[in-house]
Amino acid sequence: MEFKPHIGKNVIETLTLGMYEDARFIYREYVQNAADQIDIAVEQDILNSKEEGLIDIHINKAERSITIFDNATGIENKNAYQFLGDVANSQKDRNRRKGFRGIGRLGGLGYCEKLIFETSYVNEGVKNTITLNAKSLKRIIEDKTDTSDAATVIRAITSFEQETEQPERHYFKVSLINVTNDLLLDEFQVQKYLSIVAPVPFRKDFKFSEKIYQNFNKRYIKIEEYDVQLNLNNEKLFKPYKNIVHSKTGYKPVEIIDVDFIEILNNDGELIALGWYGVSDLLNNIIHQDDYERGFRIRNDNIQIGSENTLNSFFKEDRFNHHYIGEIHTFGYNFKPNARRDYFNENKIVSLFEEKLKEEFASLYKIAHESSDIHSCIKKIELYKREKENFESTNFRSKNEEIKKRRALKLKFQKAQSAITKLNRIAMKAEENEILRKIYNQKVEDENLFVDDMPNSVIQYVKPKLSKLSQPKRSLVYELFEILEKNLDIDDAENIKEIIAEKYN
Repeated sequence: MEFKPHIGKNVIETLTLGMYEDARFIYREYVQNAADQIDIAVEQDILNSKEEGLIDIHINKAERSITIFDNATGIENKNAYQFLGDVANSQKDRNRRKGFRGIGRLGGLGYCEKLIFETSYVNEGVKNTITLNAKSLKRIIEDKTDTSDAATVIRAITSFEQETEQPERHYFKVSLINVTNDLLLDEFQVQKYLSIVAPVPFRKDFKFSEKIYQNFNKRYIKIEEYDVQLNLNNEKLFKPYKNIVHSKTGYKPVEIIDVDFIEILNNDGELIALGWYGVSDLLNNIIHQDDYERGFRIRNDNIQIGSENTLNSFFKEDRFNHHYIGEIHTFGYNFKPNARRDYFNENKIVSLFEEKLKEEFASLYKIAHESSDIHSCIKKIELYKREKENFESTNFRSKNEEIKKRRALKLKFQKAQSAITKLNRIAMKAEENEILRKIYNQKVEDENLFVDDMPNSVIQYVKPKLSKLSQPKRSLVYELFEILEKNLDIDDAENIKEIIAEKYN
């Protein structure tokens, strides 16, 4: 008997609604496919360069519709119906293209009532339109009595139209009609998502972008970038990296003072990953979540893999990933994103990558702790200086009060001296670590490394006047004050003295 496996209809739901946690993934999938076709259009001389390629996203919240348009190759007339009708049967080169499984284009089915593909290939003069009825798909899937397989269901919900088009036009357009998910219609949230996920350039005002490009170029690595536009202010999308980020505690603005690089080689000395990260004096604190670019991000073909949390576990403590901004770009056919694109398929190169990246992050973990130590030392030194100034300007009420305050000040003096010793030790370490040296020089000034000695005991005490008493009685009360000071807690003694002084002043 011939074995004929039955691929059930529910696999379609799995490939659309069930595979991803964030509905916005559909934008990534369609942008990724468009970027691949722009590459092919350049290779086939349909476009002169990638700069001529355009990926345009339009969200119409009022009409609850979304369109994603690109001016790349389009699909040849002879292949259009089969190409768009096949599921998980992509003919893309797995080693050269960003998308290769052939399931991403159906992602929109789970979030609208109708999914439409329109395409035309250069010099053919034909426009092909394929419509998938997502509303009917949902009814079929929910019908427990319907045992149709996946191919039969796709065939049932798909219609095909053809019309003439201007021969010189070449494009591919995806339309989602009657979108059912509000997040997909939120332009601001879509802009945030795509700016960090999509293969777009750095912001023009990010002052370290040129240094990053130069560092990659000297290793013959080009960061793939595409012109992606969203109708939010009709502007191109850029990665959100900025020169200023903010601390989680107090929302303190902190400047990125430089970037440094991480290079990961395989056992043959070949580059398999190259990364950059921002250096600031915030490394002792978590970056605020409003700066949504925080954390090291993995990028493959300059498209994000996973999220800001994907590399958390590579640090000794998860939270330290959010002390940094940065990217790790992976190269080579061994780095195959899994179907969810939240990490890679496992293999020996990926395991080696993980091992070496953990070693790099261990070093950054230490630097973050050193940065925290620098911050703590400076606070101790500054605290002593403030307390010393307060001590010297205080009119103490008694010798005992001065002694108590002097003891407290001496503890702060000792801590400040220890802090200076620690800063000097860190300075020695910084001579051998460029990143630590930059942080040290940014935070430590000459006055941080010096504190005055403890003040001399030349204190003028203010005695209560006791003006209602005669001089002999006043002297007797002053003797009683001394007895109180010697035998009671300083605060209790002073409280009793104030009561007496108030009565006889």
